[in-house]
Amino acid sequence: MSTTYKPRLAWEPAFFKALAEIGIIKRAVEEAGVTTGAYYGQIDRNPNFKRECERVLDSVVRFGRAPSPSQIQRTFLEALGETSNVTASAERAGTSTREVYKLRREDREFARKWQAALYEGYVNLEMEVLGFLRDPDPKRKMDVATALRLLAAHKETIAKERAVRTNVSAAEVRASIDRKVEALRQQVSAERARKER
Repeated sequence: MSTTYKPRLAWEPAFFKALAEIGIIKRAVEEAGVTTGAYYGQIDRNPNFKRECERVLDSVVRFGRAPSPSQIQRTFLEALGETSNVTASAERAGTSTREVYKLRREDREFARKWQAALYEGYVNLEMEVLGFLRDPDPKRKMDVATALRLLAAHKETIAKERAVRTNVSAAEVRASIDRKVEALRQQVSAERARKER
């Protein structure tokens, strides 16, 4: 950690130490004993923290301790499965979106794993929506309408991956997704109607 940067939170010294040793944000966050949400919250709120992260990662690369390509791919795919967000996943893996898209075009196996990670992300989102609808905790924020639109917009991707995994036709899987999305919409409508009474 730079002598000019003064940590604000107790976990930051452990995070920066691990980041300097490992060079992978996700693993440094784990070593510090916090969530990636805490890390991204600090990135958003504290420009000095963000600059220090960039400085540490830059020194890792310059002094030859950069993660291997397979580590970067693994971190990217893990993050993609958690977030379904290519930009955030590339950032977490310490690479650029340009690089991951290029790799997806050139490497069939990576492209296959990318699809599997997106599928995992959609399944996670579906479960989060269901969980929220069953227990709408006011402290937990969720834009259900946007989540449903996202699931509906990507039903083709989900259908293809489910078809591969379950060995059924994509049309059958699409029909199943349509039924689930419609059921979720009806649940949302019923919940709104209940609250309006």
